Amino acid sequence: MRSCQLWLIGVLVGCSSVSSKPPVPPYALPLLEKPGTEYRTPRAGEGFRTEVLGKEVAVQPRDRRSVTGWELGAATVAPGVSESEVLPFASLYFWRRPDEDTFVRAMMLGVYNEIFASKSGQPFRPFEGILTLNTFTLPVEQAEYLDGKRVDDGELFWGRVHPGFGFGYRQDLDEPGQSDNMIAVSLLAEPGYLYFDEGHDTARNFVVPQDSFEGRGHFQVRLDAMERSLLELPHQGISMGSDLVYGHRATWNDWGTAGRESAEAGRDFVFFTGYMLGATGIPLVESDRHRLLASIHGGTGDSLDRFSGLRVGGGPSKEEYEALSRPIIPGALVEEFVTNHYAVAVGEYRWEASFFAFLSLRSSISFVDRDRDMGSVTRGQEDFLYSIGGRITSAFLSKTRLQLDYNYNTGVLRQGEFGGHEVVAHFSGSF
Repeated sequence: MRSCQLWLIGVLVGCSSVSSKPPVPPYALPLLEKPGTEYRTPRAGEGFRTEVLGKEVAVQPRDRRSVTGWELGAATVAPGVSESEVLPFASLYFWRRPDEDTFVRAMMLGVYNEIFASKSGQPFRPFEGILTLNTFTLPVEQAEYLDGKRVDDGELFWGRVHPGFGFGYRQDLDEPGQSDNMIAVSLLAEPGYLYFDEGHDTARNFVVPQDSFEGRGHFQVRLDAMERSLLELPHQGISMGSDLVYGHRATWNDWGTAGRESAEAGRDFVFFTGYMLGATGIPLVESDRHRLLASIHGGTGDSLDRFSGLRVGGGPSKEEYEALSRPIIPGALVEEFVTNHYAVAVGEYRWEASFFAFLSLRSSISFVDRDRDMGSVTRGQEDFLYSIGGRITSAFLSKTRLQLDYNYNTGVLRQGEFGGHEVVAHFSGSF
């Protein structure tokens, strides 16, 4: 018998992590379903043997301390939004946690990078030194959205580069005991640079912002005590965290249409974000196949503008250690709203059809302070947005995982009417 043989769905994504250890003989792996015992969902990294459509399957254990992966996909909305009907996304992913003194996490695509690296040692443990890099240098014109329409008059080329350094505290959690189960606190200095240029459709009276040094102080807290299933979905436990950021721009001018955006109003800014996600079984239901999940994300800030504001919207919902901090409004366009205040609550029911396939139903309520077109003026308005949707998560061909999401949101504006659909296809895998 060949390890990880799945003739119907390809090679299981759970077998995709590269390991220098020789494979475990199938007969030495534990049975997934033992006679006379309740079914237990296999956890991420565990090895086991079972049968699929009469074929014997052996899933090798994975070392989750070292992962090199990739993701790609696309999010589409209907009715469409001009020039944003389909938004592709892709990145490379690196996770290294070989011991309690070393931690590296990176999401990279060249034009977008998010890198966090820390190192400790016996005399300093659990305190650590930290280096970071966050860049956004997309080489295309960008514009904001107003009532579901692209505002071409304010189109800009713009980007940011923020290296960082600091120190922190990191401690592994004995329960559940995986490489991503830890508590971490960090304090960072993030000197950076913002750059701008006008786009093809920028209005003649639109004043382009001045390139500027932007220094930030960043206090961050993360706690992950989540058990994850074979396909890395939250299964049991809790994850939470928060970020407090203060920023200052050294050179900053009035900008925007006829220079209406005050430099003083955005030169210094501050914002706070926080999140919490929990996963558990259904009360009075003795089955590991049925899970309930609830999450809440929130943020507030002062003196925020287009380039420092809190960005929330739709797109793929990711379950990885740091990705859980990203707020998702199901049914919205990716980063559709730039806001001073938001709150998003999501409830989800998940059913495990098989160890490699999960079906979910979810609903959300979101509070967003968003700009609205009031005729001759643009004015901020606090709105509630509601959504309902579903998801399929499954192992797929050639050591990949597939997620298909559908959401309908009653509060988004599309072509002058409330309500819009969103479909997200998300592929991922490991090298």
